[in-house]
Formats: sequence, structure tokens, C-alpha cells
Amino acid sequence: MHEIILHHYPASPFSEKVRLTLGLKGLSWRAVEQPSIMPKPELLPLTGAYRKIPVMQIGADVYCDSQCIVRELERRHPAPTVHPGGSEATSWAFAFWSDRVFFQAAVGVIFGQMADQVPKEFIDDRSKLMGTGQRFDTHAMKAAVPMLKEALRAQLAWLDAQLADGRAFLLGAAPGLADFTTYHSIWFLGSYYPPAAEVLAAHRHLSAWRERVRAIGHGSMKPMEPKEALAIARAAEPETTPAADPGEPNGWKPGDRVQVMPDDYGRDPVAGELVRSSANEIAIRRSAPEVGEVVVHFPRAGFLVMRAS
Repeated sequence: MHEIILHHYPASPFSEKVRLTLGLKGLSWRAVEQPSIMPKPELLPLTGAYRKIPVMQIGADVYCDSQCIVRELERRHPAPTVHPGGSEATSWAFAFWSDRVFFQAAVGVIFGQMADQVPKEFIDDRSKLMGTGQRFDTHAMKAAVPMLKEALRAQLAWLDAQLADGRAFLLGAAPGLADFTTYHSIWFLGSYYPPAAEVLAAHRHLSAWRERVRAIGHGSMKPMEPKEALAIARAAEPETTPAADPGEPNGWKPGDRVQVMPDDYGRDPVAGELVRSSANEIAIRRSAPEVGEVVVHFPRAGFLVMRAS
């Protein structure tokens, strides 16, 4: 059995969601710290052009995006579940709301109030991540902070109301993905927005919930050097075997040359040979000298699949 290797960096909010999932499941894992900005010479050999964090590696199988990572951890280690009480659809709905709406309000407030201190290298990197013709404009965020604070307050009030009946976690007595995907934005806010303590104090149920989630921890972690992770991939064989999906809506089948990329930002396509697909995942085979042959896994929701030239 290959170890779980998480490519992350400590301040990554989406990595915090995964770290809490590892904590809930009581798992041991290895941590490879990657840069927060490009270049990422010891990540891209594994992923192709995909540059976002976190990425999970198990041998020569590579899982991109926290959605894909959490789903694979749940498949391999189903107990305790991240979907308590049969809440899978609700959990993923929380994830899409938190990652694409709640998180953006938090990011705008954080970087808006830090506008004059954000390094140019970080701004340039995130502008490239956003794509052609767009810019990570901290001064525009600064101007928008009053409106973003209103949006943030409204969403914090929703969460506080959800917890007002005395439940320990968002969906009841047991923690799960709904908590972790919501917590990561609040954790990020608390880490980088000085007034966050006062803002959160106004939502007493949410403040107590935050401490309960924090107490779950991150499991058992040991650091690993990036070069060791690349060597592990090079020495391993992918576990993923070809399988056709009879419900594949666009007719993709094993052996097709495809490229996959996120539909929001970081739209750098990763090309390879399709190995298997499903409603939730697509896996493609690719190779690089540093890692040999690997299979890279992506979610279907939030990602685009196109024919590769």
C-alpha cells in the first residue's frame, strides 16, 4: 500500500479542507510543501499543467482538486464518513457554495484590506491564474470591501442560524464535509483578517462550532521532500485500470486523447489518454521524465473535458 502524499502549503485554505478530512478519518499522511506561486517545478511533472493546490498522490495516481481528493479518501477510507446521515448531495452543495461564493467574499475582504501590502509577485501570479485579460486587482477589492462585508455577514448569519438549535455540527451531531468546506473560508478569514475575531464573535453559535471543527485536527503528518514524492511516482505503477462508462454523455471512451481543465480559473489544460470516466471523475494517463507514467484524476463538476489535438 502506498502512503497518502498531500502536496500543499500551510496557508492554503483548500488544503485545510483536506487536512481536516484526514483528521476525521484518523489517517497518517506525508506532507510535501509546494510553493504558493509559480514556478512549481516539483509539482507539474505529476500533474501536467495543473498548478493549483492541493494535489494528492498515492503511488503513481495523482488526484487534483479538493473535491476529487475528498471523494477518493472517502472511497478508500469510508469510516467515519464525511457524509453523515446520508448527506452526500447536501455536502457537495455546501462545497460548491462555499468554494465559489462564500470563499470569494472572504478573499475579497482579506485582500481588500491588505491591498497595499500584497507583494507584486503574488498579484502577478494570481493574475496569470485568472487568465487572459484579467487581473488580481487588490485595489478594486479594496473599493468593494464594504459590499463584500455585507455579503459575508449575511452568509455568516445563515450558518449561525443553522447551528442555533444546539447541534454540534452543520448537519447534526457528527462532523463532515459540509463543516470542513465551510470552515476553510472562516479559517482563512481568521488567519489573515485582523477584525475577524470581532466579526465572528457576533455569531456565537458559529464561534463555538469553529472551535469544535478545529479540534478535529489533521491526523498524523510527517514531512516529505518533493524529490522523494517524484521518485515514488517513478517507481510505482498506476492502480487505475481502464473502464468504459456506459453513461458518458459525450461518448468519451478509454484510449481517447483528451485535455482537462478547470472551468473557473487556472485554465491550463492537461492532456493525456483517457483511462476511465464517471459522473464524478475523469482519469487520464500521461508521462514525464521525472515521474514516468502516472494517471491524473480530476472531478467532472467544475471541470471541462475536450478533445486533445
